[in-house]
Order: sequence, then structure tokens, then C-alpha cells
Amino acid sequence: MIQYTQYLQLRSDRRWDSSDMDRKFDTALEARNIVDGLAKQVKKLNYNPQYKVFLKNLEKMVNDLSSAEVVARQSKKPSIVEIPRERLALAIDYFEKLVLIQTLSE
Repeated sequence: MIQYTQYLQLRSDRRWDSSDMDRKFDTALEARNIVDGLAKQVKKLNYNPQYKVFLKNLEKMVNDLSSAEVVARQSKKPSIVEIPRERLALAIDYFEKLVLIQTLSE
């Protein structure tokens, strides 16, 4: 399955622009806590298999970010982490909006 963020262009003309978003996390550990919180919120909603797939994709993206952080520390190139962090931030923002809409519609 293709993740939504895989086909986003990494420019400011994208549909969900992260430039105005608050920075919610700096490390993969903080992102993992956010994704775990979203998983708890989804459990309270009516069953939707799409949300479980999206959560699994978010978890994979957190693992990718974690791996990128390790490589960045080893190679002393912190710029390696920017793209995975930005993609994950976009995906989390999008999923938070989906959960909010679902919560309000119930």
C-alpha cells in the first residue's frame, strides 16, 4: 500500500503545508509517544480498518526516522534526518485531522 506522504512533493506548494505547523517532536521517541497517543484515540472510535493501516504506516515511518537518526549520529550529518522528520510530521498532522473529524462526526 502506498503511504500518502510517499508521493508528496517536498516543496511549499504541497497540499498540507507543514511550514505553519508547530514542531511537535524532535526525536523518534517523541514521535513514538504521539503515535501511541493517536492509537489510544482510535481505539475509542468506531472500528475503521483504514485507521489501523494508517497507524501501521505511521509506526513504520517512526522506525525509519529512528534509523535515520542513528545514521545521522554515526556520520555526523544531521541533515539526513530532515526529510523523514518532515514526512512524518505531515502524516501525523493529516491523521490527527482525520481522527478529529471522526470524533466530531460521532
